Amino acid sequence: MAKVLKSLSLKTKKADAASDIDLINQFSVRKLTPEEVYCFSVVMCDNDIDREIERFTNKALDALAPLFVGKTVISDHRWRSGGQIGRIYATEVHRTTEKNQAGEPLRQLIGKVYMLNSDDNKPVIEAIEAGIMKEVSIGASIKTRTCSLCGESMGFSWSSWKTECKNHHVLGETYPSEGFCFMNLDDPRDAYELSFVAVPAQRNAGVTKAVNDPDIDDAFDALLSCPDLSEHPKFAELLKHMKQSTMSAADREARKKFLAESEKIIKNYERKYSK
Repeated sequence: MAKVLKSLSLKTKKADAASDIDLINQFSVRKLTPEEVYCFSVVMCDNDIDREIERFTNKALDALAPLFVGKTVISDHRWRSGGQIGRIYATEVHRTTEKNQAGEPLRQLIGKVYMLNSDDNKPVIEAIEAGIMKEVSIGASIKTRTCSLCGESMGFSWSSWKTECKNHHVLGETYPSEGFCFMNLDDPRDAYELSFVAVPAQRNAGVTKAVNDPDIDDAFDALLSCPDLSEHPKFAELLKHMKQSTMSAADREARKKFLAESEKIIKNYERKYSK
């Protein structure tokens, strides 16, 4: 799997802490009161075609919703304790009355976030309510990426220097008898975080997407033994993987700790409410 990051312009609405406090306390060590928390809802991603000519399918949105419950909210994808802002305590997929660019009903994944109503968080809360912090990003693991015209897998072609499928439909091109070619993102396997960012990729919410390809780790291990890297079928994903590997040791360790913490919280939640 390959990691994908997508961002959307933030559309927030203040949530009702009093009515949601029981949902929030599923993730707290001690019982919090409505006065101690600040809550807001945010459109995290949707099924529209974004600036990278990709989109989440309806099936992907439905699968992502439960994966994001309990995940942390950070700033600029910085996996440090100082960058942790809040936590997602509920999600839902909302069908709007609008149409997306593919002509289908626009569907949005909405997350509810809580954070402590503290002096330390006051600048963040004020920035959200003033509309200054307006872009958010999600990180998720997506298994399949397919051509909107024929359903075949899409990837980067070294020979053409374009993203295309085996039927040579090129991402972003329009074909008279078939239509516009975009990439469908489907089959999410995990969700990592929601982050405030500076520049959005999706137009209608506040999302950065991250997608993982299960073959990348093996391909990366085989890097030195490959006689011609340009011929490797996972070349584009390898470049992304190598870029991620340049993170500092401190950032990698901080990310590892955040993932472990989120996983622990999610498992406790599932144990408690699966009975």
